[in-house]
Amino acid sequence: MNCSTEVIINKPLQMVWDYTNNPDNLKLWLNDFVRYEHISGDINAPKVGDTSSHTYDQNGKEFTMKEEIIAYDPPNHLKLFLTHKWFDMNIVNDFQAITSEQTKLTASADTVRASLLMKVMMKFFMPRAKMQKDHEKQINKLKELIEAA
Repeated sequence: MNCSTEVIINKPLQMVWDYTNNPDNLKLWLNDFVRYEHISGDINAPKVGDTSSHTYDQNGKEFTMKEEIIAYDPPNHLKLFLTHKWFDMNIVNDFQAITSEQTKLTASADTVRASLLMKVMMKFFMPRAKMQKDHEKQINKLKELIEAA
C-alpha cells in the first residue's frame, strides 16, 4: 500500500527541512505518535545507517517501530526504512525550493512487507482511501505548523 501527497509550504527550504526532521516536532504532526528514541549515530549529524525508534499509541496499545536512515541528502531528500514485526515501510520525503520563500514537499509512505494478519487488517479496517486521507491530514498539519512558526 502506498500513500503519497504533495504540498507547497510558504517557508524557505531549509526551514521546512529543519522543522520536518526535528524529532521534537514529530508528536505535533504524526498521528498517534508517542515518543522518539535515538539508538545509533550522532543525533546532531545524522547519516545513512543511523537508527532510532518511534512509539505510537493505537487505541490504548503502544507499538514501536525501528527506523533506519536509508538515504540522507539535506535539505532535499530523506528516505527511512521502518520495521515492525507485522509490517515494514519506506518513508520518502523530497523537498524542493519553488522560490526563496516556498518549498514543495512530496511525502510518501509505502508498505513493503505485511504479515498475513496485517494484510487482513488493512483490507477490512484500514482501506487505502482511509490511509491516504490520514496521510494527507498529517502532511497538511505539518504544513500548517511550519507556516505558523
